[in-house]
Order: sequence, then C-alpha cells, then structure tokens
Amino acid sequence: MIDNIILEAVRDFLVQNVSPKIKLQVPYDDDITKYRLMHPNVFIGWLPPPNALDDAQFDVDGIKKAIPAMVIGMDEGEDDGNDADIDVRITFITYNPGLYAPAEEDPEEIVFTPNFQGYRDLLNLIFICRQQLSSVVRIGDGRTSINKPFRWGMYQQQPVGYWAGWLTFRATAVTLPYMGIPGSLFEIG
Repeated sequence: MIDNIILEAVRDFLVQNVSPKIKLQVPYDDDITKYRLMHPNVFIGWLPPPNALDDAQFDVDGIKKAIPAMVIGMDEGEDDGNDADIDVRITFITYNPGLYAPAEEDPEEIVFTPNFQGYRDLLNLIFICRQQLSSVVRIGDGRTSINKPFRWGMYQQQPVGYWAGWLTFRATAVTLPYMGIPGSLFEIG
C-alpha cells in the first residue's frame, strides 16, 4: 500500500513537472528517415508493458507511443516502524539513432550516419528530473518525501537507436496505521 502510494506520487510529479519541460524524438512508423517530437510518457513498472499505451499520457498526431518514457520502479524497501522507505529507480528511455540524409552521389539514396549523440537527450532528461525533484521536499499531497542523494547513470547495453539510463533515490512515507487514506482498507476514523 505505502509502496504504491510512493510510486504513484512520483509518477504524478513527473507527469506534471518533468514531462512538459522537454520534447524528445519519436520515429515515424512508416519512414525511418524522419522523426517527430513528443513529451516523454511516465509509467510504473520495469519495462513499458504491452498494454502501456493504454496509460500513455502523451501522443504524436493522435498516435500514442511508449517511448520516450520514464519508467518508475522500486529496488527495495525498509520499514523501521516509524517510516517506510523505498529505493526508487526511474529508468529513462529515449530515441535518437543518428542522421539520415540523401547520398551525395545519388540524392534518391538515403545514407544513415550514426551520430552517437543520443546520450545527450538522455542526460538532459535525467538532469531535468533531478532538478525538479531537488526543488521540492514533499510530493503527493505531502505524504511522500524525496531524500537525497541522487545517483544516476547509463546502462551498459544500449539498444541500437535507443538510449537508456537510470536515476535512483530514496523516498519516505509515514507508515500505517498513521496514514489515513480515504477509501482505502486502512482508512482511519
């Protein structure tokens, strides 16, 4: 229960305070030489599940795309009787394969040049997230506190055309039975 409240508070915060601050590349389905820009979606889980598009907040020209995305998960938790803490891991996924351009000899032929600069989009998204989370002490109607330090990095394996990284931090919520949540099994009063 507490874990879900923390993860949902982080998701809502990212949707409101991080996603609107950046647009990232999304490939056209029918033409890999072009891309569009879109705000990143936010999901709870480990990987965007097959039905993730049902929960996608943003779209391009009315078509929902799972990536770019921030996926919120939990590494582990701890409850000492006074506070419940979880280690939150946000996985960031961006798209930026490189450049497609007409060949010099034959303008009808398209040449792909990997630019290996997609990591910049990824690091910009992680920075915006850190910056926004650092600007607040509590989120989720004051029930969840964001605790430093922040740790971040890039995954060792990068799928071609996509870039993936992570950010971890600790989040705390008051433990039950002290948190009365209207409509929940643990509502007090």
